[in-house]
Amino acid sequence: MKKQTWIAILIVSIVIILGIGIGVKVKMDKKNSNLEKQRTAGKGFIKNQPGISKIKFMQDGSYSGAGVWSVGVNVYIGEKKYKEIFVENGLMGGETLPDKDLDASQRVNVIYSDGRKEILK
Repeated sequence: MKKQTWIAILIVSIVIILGIGIGVKVKMDKKNSNLEKQRTAGKGFIKNQPGISKIKFMQDGSYSGAGVWSVGVNVYIGEKKYKEIFVENGLMGGETLPDKDLDASQRVNVIYSDGRKEILK
């Protein structure tokens, strides 16, 4: 092959590799941003709803057409599971939760959408 052909192939290969690298970085940044938002939402919810034993984020959060980030969550109070929707600062909606006269001093097990676990208070 001609020298020009090899140079063209090399340039195209470099562009493809850089494109893949940038795409992976953007995806990782988005993943970290989602986990930060999940943590913030969980803390906001825990502050306002006592008696929680576990929070499990069911998927990565996403933005609605209105530009609001939200995520589906299973909240456990005692052994009972409640399906809720969190926004960045806490609860947006979902199933009716019990009254707030429960113990607020306990630690809450949190399972994030990537499987990572943390105990929050």
